[in-house]
Amino acid sequence: MQLKILQWLYRFFKNIADKAIFITRKLSKDIFFFQIEDREDDVYIVTFPKSGTTWMQVIVYNLLTDGNMDFNHIYDVSPWLSNMHIKGDDPNKVNELPSPRIFKSHDRYSEYVKGFKNKIIYVYRDGKDVAWSYFHHNKNYLNPELTFDENFENHFSNTDKPLNWFIYNKEWLENKNGLNILYIAYEDLMNHFIPTLHRIAFFLNVKLTPEIIERTKLHSSFEYMKTHETKFGEVAPKKKELIYNQFIREGKAGKGQEYMSEEQIKIFEKNYKEILEPIIKNKIRESVN
Repeated sequence: MQLKILQWLYRFFKNIADKAIFITRKLSKDIFFFQIEDREDDVYIVTFPKSGTTWMQVIVYNLLTDGNMDFNHIYDVSPWLSNMHIKGDDPNKVNELPSPRIFKSHDRYSEYVKGFKNKIIYVYRDGKDVAWSYFHHNKNYLNPELTFDENFENHFSNTDKPLNWFIYNKEWLENKNGLNILYIAYEDLMNHFIPTLHRIAFFLNVKLTPEIIERTKLHSSFEYMKTHETKFGEVAPKKKELIYNQFIREGKAGKGQEYMSEEQIKIFEKNYKEILEPIIKNKIRESVN
């Protein structure tokens, strides 16, 4: 009887402790974001990880500025706010940036409340390509022992996991709060760059000139970004077995399925049909369907 009481007490207080950790983390993030001044012309670039976030950051940066690439890292001119909070960075650094500011985000849709007025560019990439790219990213940066199967289960199979690709995209594509979102397909950027660039520029009220088009094409090209990878990748990890210089990997589309098993393809297609297919055709151009 005494053992059962002790076990019950342990579960009870652990549950309280877990909730306290969640609440304190949420409050800490809210305090950080509260210190960032609101500006109507802020632009947010939102994606599921490994879906063209950095690529779009470079494109938008070249559209909204003079395209000067003489910065140490893209985060100096287009910060990732949630990551700054985790690292304990000073939010005043963000307030010192000139307008319009460009922010990167991988946050869930629920983080953006109804009435949020800023422009959002949401980049959608074929999930099978994301599965392969995100596996390499997590293996290189976080866990060298990670297998593709484990990563697939965590982010593409089990929809109850915190960061599931299907649920994440569903929430953003549904856009229940009516946010001001431009949806861009990664594949359109690859195959129809100039027409897609015109869509982005129109959304941002930028009048394109030959000079802007040429510099944006150059600076956002795979060759340029790979050559200057230190401007776009992550810092060197503390663990020697981790890899940090493959942030810009291949930049290709349509290859992800080659690395998936038949069972994984069935799981993916089932989830896609049930979760995304009913809403995606109204949001994303035909090139990704």
